[in-house]
Amino acid sequence: MQLIGKIPYFQEQQFSEKFDSEIIETDIESVILYHNASELVEKRAEYAVIEDDFGPALEKMLQDDNTPSFESLVEACRKFDEENYIQLHCAKSKKTFQFFTEKGVDEDSALAYAFAIAFYTGAYSWVVNMETNVFVRRLQANDLTNTETVNVDEKAAIIMYYLIKGLSHITFYWGVVKRYVKLQEKELEDYQPGALVTWLQFSSAEKSNNTLEWFKERNTIFTIFSLTGRNIQYFSNCGDVEDEVLFLPYSSFLVCYTETDAITGKHHIHMRQIELGLCKYVVMWVDDNIFDKSWENKGHMEKASTLGTHINVHFIPKSNTQAALAFLRSELGQRLKTNDTFRIVTDMNRTNEKPSGNAGARFLYEVRKLGFDHECMIFTMDEREAHDKIRHVFNDHTPYRITVATHTNELEKFVLFQ
Repeated sequence: MQLIGKIPYFQEQQFSEKFDSEIIETDIESVILYHNASELVEKRAEYAVIEDDFGPALEKMLQDDNTPSFESLVEACRKFDEENYIQLHCAKSKKTFQFFTEKGVDEDSALAYAFAIAFYTGAYSWVVNMETNVFVRRLQANDLTNTETVNVDEKAAIIMYYLIKGLSHITFYWGVVKRYVKLQEKELEDYQPGALVTWLQFSSAEKSNNTLEWFKERNTIFTIFSLTGRNIQYFSNCGDVEDEVLFLPYSSFLVCYTETDAITGKHHIHMRQIELGLCKYVVMWVDDNIFDKSWENKGHMEKASTLGTHINVHFIPKSNTQAALAFLRSELGQRLKTNDTFRIVTDMNRTNEKPSGNAGARFLYEVRKLGFDHECMIFTMDEREAHDKIRHVFNDHTPYRITVATHTNELEKFVLFQ
């Protein structure tokens, strides 16, 4: 885990315990990042803001060696697992690989994706996480520029590669999950209300309480509202007893509130997964229905994530203008002004705002006032009406770098940076 920053006096805010609601994110405007706050300069050596280039760097490293394949993955896993378990993973992957071929993945890659996830859910998740930590910290030491010098076990790298690729095809789980861990007192001190943290490794959580008895010796329970965790129960060898959700490396969270059970002594930490835009390719998406499980555009967002290790597209989801502008005004948002690969997508009509009919145009007007001149798209049903609303809000002229789209193929190209 690494600390990214903090929201001062967060615990005193009215909605500080609403970890399952977007309303808690409005306080992000006052965040102080550890990498540039003078009063926290002593944290710099220990906690640095990390750019999320894990996937691309990993792919480059493998390309510099040999092209990975299902066969090379199985051989890599034999270093860590007994043959009877290897055969178990093979059998499971042959039952589940069609999930990926139905998404257009070739059979060899699909088998590898399914096998890597099955392997992870076995007894060897520690192998992947150990090498992930090594890889991440050596990337930091080399300023994310010299992947040739990042020496990681090649066999573990192949497993990480296929695990990331496979997970990128699995839909996001939006909902509450639990994670059971054992933390030392010094580690617990980092999880203060208002802290922004990132987990550097793959991190497992549970949708149900079925496995509580397995982790009764662990002293800390994280209750997390997930935004990009992937539900991997279908691919797991333990899927009949586990309903596992897996977070990718660099997943970030806002610590909302903590409490200690007076009887059991267990520490309960409530967090909300939150996207901070700490990577190269970032899309802010504003839509009043964006957190609805039946939101029709969720699939387009997930499709963009299937770029997997080639590039990492991270989405900053917001349901209204107020929440979106609060982020853009924050230190996190301001650092995106110099990012040429930051884009904004918005709907036009939002029933949670007044007036609702031109909410998207009014939002982009405020975006321009804040000094963001990045590519923006209004995704709507009526192109002509949208242009009329834009001209009205922008005083009868068409603003630069704002497009209107009505077809999903235009939307997908935009969020895929094509």
